[in-house]
Amino acid sequence: MNGALTWREKLSYALGNFGINLPFGMTNAYLLYFYTDVYGVSAGTVASLFLIARCVDAVFDPMMGLLIDRTETRWGKHRPFLLWLAVPFAVCGAIVFWAPPLEGWQKIAFIFATYTLMGILYSAVSLPLNSMLPTLTRDPRQRNTVNALREFIGSSATVGIGYAALPLVKTFSNGDEAHGFLVLAAITGAITLVCMLNAFANTRERVEVDHSVAKLTTAQSLQATKGNWPWIATMLVNFFFWIGFTGHIQSFVYFAQSVLGEAEFTSTLMLTMLAVLVGTGFAGVCANAIGKRMTGAIGAAVATVFTAIMPLSNDHTWLIATNCVAYIGQGLIGGLLFSLMADAVDYGAWKSGYRAQGFLFAASSFGVKLGMSVGGAAGAWFLSLAAYDAKAPVTPEVVTAVMAGHVWLPAASYVAMGLSLILFRFLPAYKNA
Repeated sequence: MNGALTWREKLSYALGNFGINLPFGMTNAYLLYFYTDVYGVSAGTVASLFLIARCVDAVFDPMMGLLIDRTETRWGKHRPFLLWLAVPFAVCGAIVFWAPPLEGWQKIAFIFATYTLMGILYSAVSLPLNSMLPTLTRDPRQRNTVNALREFIGSSATVGIGYAALPLVKTFSNGDEAHGFLVLAAITGAITLVCMLNAFANTRERVEVDHSVAKLTTAQSLQATKGNWPWIATMLVNFFFWIGFTGHIQSFVYFAQSVLGEAEFTSTLMLTMLAVLVGTGFAGVCANAIGKRMTGAIGAAVATVFTAIMPLSNDHTWLIATNCVAYIGQGLIGGLLFSLMADAVDYGAWKSGYRAQGFLFAASSFGVKLGMSVGGAAGAWFLSLAAYDAKAPVTPEVVTAVMAGHVWLPAASYVAMGLSLILFRFLPAYKNA
């Protein structure tokens, strides 16, 4: 059953990613702002929350990969998770933007529990969807088409919710911003539920996975990481990429309102993320011409330079242009991450004899989650050190803190991201194999 995929199946798979990315994009862009400015939680508390919760989530990812490899149902190994977890994920995506009348330790316990659960559920639905791609078809061209469609539609969810969230919150708020956030989160949760169930219903796992994978022990899976420098490099690239991306995107709202004094400009700045798709579109072409490592290094350099020069002017045209070019650079390397990981899987199988695909992909996402935790926590800590108070006038210290999270932390992380590619190398014997 390896026939051509219908457009209905391709679109359903891509819309599954759209649904999963809606709450993910909303939490990445606005949860820090919601906690500090709407729910009244101190920035220092939020920083600790982001770091601890994401670390818990990061540890969960490799276990989720092992679980996927060992799952056997009449629906396949991946699709069942879209069915089983659609409702919990959609509901949790709304609850994280709920502001119940709690105080003290009860409030902290509530946001810690809901945010941590949100991260775990995100991993539990995104990892099966992502790793399901090779099971849809053996045809590499169809895989490329499906993956491109998934990336484009999934990114449109992240950019779209980033652009539309604040205007929609204002529309739904009726003078109560907390109410507006909850209504919007509930609506996105409903869309997420429909998209995930549709993806489950209209996709099929056609390609049988090597049953030896399901029999791998944890120790054998770990063997696939031993001496696997491409895998280590990919983990580090993921780690530093997400430090910069998370720190930059979550501080857009603070940059607009505290540095520019124009909160309404947040949506326009969020829209510049669309430029990532331009870089992603060119990533494969460039990689074929000059190699993946050189393409990634160029992307990292472009992202670094144009992030670092953003503060030279507060002119809207300048900020839009520099953000767009920086995101193109991020797209050049971001568009290669799945390909880099696939190379690492092949190399690990050659070197160790064990093809632990689910485990290696999930373990690599450990770097993603750890990067998000550091990027999210660092931005909040900068605000805390500046004694940020949403109800107080903006101070020079707050402006400095916002710039640190929005510009200097991302720029430094992109430098480290480019340097990490030095480790993306293979033994000569493998190249000649």
